[in-house]
Amino acid sequence: MGRSTRITALASSVVASALALAALTGCSTGALAPPSSSAGSSSASPTPSPTPTPSPVAPPSPEPTPPPQPPAVDALTGGAVNEGPVIAAKIDNTSAGLPQYGIADADITYVEQVEGGLTRLMPVFHTTLPADVGPVRSVRTTDAELLPVFGVPALVFSGGGGIPLEAIANTPVIQVAQEQGAGGFWRGSGTAPYNLHADLTQVSANTSGLTPARSIGMAFAATDPRVDAAPTVGAVTVHFEAARMGFGWTDGHYQVYRESSPLQDAGGTSIVADNVLIQNVDFQPDGEVDSVGSPSYISHTVGTGTFSLYRDGHAISGSWSRPAPDQPFQFLDGAGQPVPFKPGKTWVALVPGSATVDQS
Repeated sequence: MGRSTRITALASSVVASALALAALTGCSTGALAPPSSSAGSSSASPTPSPTPTPSPVAPPSPEPTPPPQPPAVDALTGGAVNEGPVIAAKIDNTSAGLPQYGIADADITYVEQVEGGLTRLMPVFHTTLPADVGPVRSVRTTDAELLPVFGVPALVFSGGGGIPLEAIANTPVIQVAQEQGAGGFWRGSGTAPYNLHADLTQVSANTSGLTPARSIGMAFAATDPRVDAAPTVGAVTVHFEAARMGFGWTDGHYQVYRESSPLQDAGGTSIVADNVLIQNVDFQPDGEVDSVGSPSYISHTVGTGTFSLYRDGHAISGSWSRPAPDQPFQFLDGAGQPVPFKPGKTWVALVPGSATVDQS
């Protein structure tokens, strides 16, 4: 056998061996698996990141509904609002001036000590304007300091000394005086000066520039725990120098007494109050003297002082203040809170240091 023949035979042997080996491998492993898609393969798709689920957002809490405002009340009575004007009148309070007309309709009535230690009334009308008030008497300096607290009221009066007349002329108060030519006055039976009457409905119709009532500093409450906690008082009496006024708790209100007799108006109506305010004031001569030489006085309602409020058979004490004639009062209890006036009618005694007050 030549050299080429040996090479050919050898190559054939190698090929045969390779084929045999391949056959043996296929029998043990089966078909070749396709190429794997490993993470490092450049042809693999990236795994997407999970999308975060948003947290729920709570809706904003609704604003709380504010409590309803209490209904408006009348500035002078604490009852239903009345848009009418304020008209005060000077009324005699001596035995010669009885009976008195129209005072049962007043919303607030002031008792003022005047010359000689006597007293005069100044009823303030607002919710009801009577067609007959009297006997109408003269102005005092006390009125000029007090009345601007009501805004622009009218004052019905007849005459006065030079100093009181000048004082009232220097205020916003509208003067309604017979001697100044105002209408609505007439003379009744009896002796002057105790027989002058006025019709407040006519005064209101004839007078321009009056303002509606405004607060003078009275806070009203039908009930209040401070009232029940206050001392029980059935009656209070003010002894002025030459006069006496009393107030007795009975049948749900205070009967007003002049001297020792229950006070009634000319029509027989008992004069009663829901509140009695004993307001202690500074008291000094104003420089005027009357026809018999007695000095005239002013009860100061601008400044500070003490008071006792009587309502529902109880007495609440405190302090009052008023910085200027056109400013309201403050009536505060010992804790510095406004005292509760009862809705209704109020009598106010302006009590000088020379007077005494008894309660029982």
